[in-house]
Amino acid sequence: MKITVIGCGNSGLIHAAKLIENHHQVALLKTSNATNNEFYNVIEKEQGYNVKDETNGGHRFFVQPEFITKDVKKAIEFGDILMVTTTTSQHEHVAKLIAPYVRDGQLVVLVPGYMGSLIFKRFIKKDVIYSEWETTAYNGRIVDSMYVRITFYNPRNAVSALPVSALPQVVDTLSKCFSNTQYTRKNILESALHNPNMIVHPIGIIFSASRIEHSGGEFWMYREAFTNSVVNVINAFDVQKNKILNAFGCDSLDYFEAAKWRNTDDLTQDAMDVFRSFAASSNKGPSSINHRYFHEDIPMGLGLFISIGKIVGVDTSIQESIATLASALICKDLRQDSRTIQSLLQKETVTIDDIKKAITEL
Repeated sequence: MKITVIGCGNSGLIHAAKLIENHHQVALLKTSNATNNEFYNVIEKEQGYNVKDETNGGHRFFVQPEFITKDVKKAIEFGDILMVTTTTSQHEHVAKLIAPYVRDGQLVVLVPGYMGSLIFKRFIKKDVIYSEWETTAYNGRIVDSMYVRITFYNPRNAVSALPVSALPQVVDTLSKCFSNTQYTRKNILESALHNPNMIVHPIGIIFSASRIEHSGGEFWMYREAFTNSVVNVINAFDVQKNKILNAFGCDSLDYFEAAKWRNTDDLTQDAMDVFRSFAASSNKGPSSINHRYFHEDIPMGLGLFISIGKIVGVDTSIQESIATLASALICKDLRQDSRTIQSLLQKETVTIDDIKKAITEL
């Protein structure tokens, strides 16, 4: 298949590498001048990049996409699948950028989504299908502008589709790209609420703020932050999350059980044991509280969560407290420009039926 990966950050380069390794034709499109410019200049010159895959015995290989470019028209016209791996806060920018070149029949994949399909749908006036992921299929990062390090993969990667009637087609297509991507969520709202980032990223930073600032860059969040008392906060978050899921016909699923389902083949293991194992393989960071774990996951994730919770009458006090404390920590109102269900639907007054229709139909 021909796949255009939109975004040349950690996620984009990791997933592009695995796609090429699986014998797909891949183009890389850089859409921003804000991040990873040094590494982009290197890989554009070399027309490829080095990869160390620690999920495959430390296998090292050189990846060579079909092309690496900032030419939006060339990149979008190339792909049958358009895989958006930018931060979710860039969804509107990317949607506007690619809309003139999208054609009927393409599959637009948001990794992850936070219901961003509703933004792309607003700007793309073509007959396309959307898929949203709750997280990535693989984890890792760019190392010192030298190579891409893949550190972890999820044995199960769940996806949703818009319209929901296209889900069998989406799963058939994406499972050919990544063998672990053959699992489903009922709709894009369920994918959004199971995004682990909006839960552990803000909570992990808030309860470790002084440690992060004192450590001088020697902080390992997943290994250090989630002590028993912090786990209690995550469990309280789950109670409110599951009430919203239930209101839309989705099953309850707590964070640690969802993490176990994604992170291990052996589902007989204890969920906390699996989480600790994942934590042991995770990367260092963040080195500052002024981080995308606040700037992306609170306005894009928690803002959306809170707005939906209010419509269905669910208490969102945990999420509102997290957003308030995070805003105080960095002296910025992180809810000011939040993604809300009202902004996604472009309506001041939104009902439960409005949401149900939006997450099922084009």
